[in-house]
Amino acid sequence: PTQKVVEVSKQFLPSIAASLSDPRVTVRIQDGFDFLRDHPSHFDVVITDSSDPVGPAEVLFEPPYFKAVHGALRAGGLACSQGECIWLDVALVARLVFTCRAVFGDARYAFTTIPTYPCGQIGFVLAAKAGGDGGGGGTRLGEPARRPAPAEQKRLRYYNPEVHRAAFVLPEFARAAVEEFVPPPVGE
Repeated sequence: PTQKVVEVSKQFLPSIAASLSDPRVTVRIQDGFDFLRDHPSHFDVVITDSSDPVGPAEVLFEPPYFKAVHGALRAGGLACSQGECIWLDVALVARLVFTCRAVFGDARYAFTTIPTYPCGQIGFVLAAKAGGDGGGGGTRLGEPARRPAPAEQKRLRYYNPEVHRAAFVLPEFARAAVEEFVPPPVGE
């Protein structure tokens, strides 16, 4: 059934699915945990654009998944995972950041506007694995790694370095929830 999703995407979402034909793209339809575990210290970046944390996707928001991502990253590697929305479940966001900090040491929450999302926003948890060239503890997740060249910036419709920095500025209720999170006792 998963291959059918790829075929239907090509048929009905051709502008989005166009990148699937890029020679640099390899589509693997398999268990993601197995794939990550089979590629230790292999990737510079792992991006997880999952569905919401219910049902089958719930495991993509738990410590074992983030440990698998951490193991698949090279020293200094970066992870970005769908982080839900502060307006819908700030406690979940706080738990996600806490979990990623426990695994990676360095993790932050950022958000952006998505008009088609139920509340108009979606968040991301970004985490950095220690080591490497400026990675991990030396990475400043809230700071752009580089400025787009002027010609490149003109082609971009949304992103600029100021938007990047602003994505990490949280309203006070969310900042407090994330920074002051205390996990519930085991068994609750």
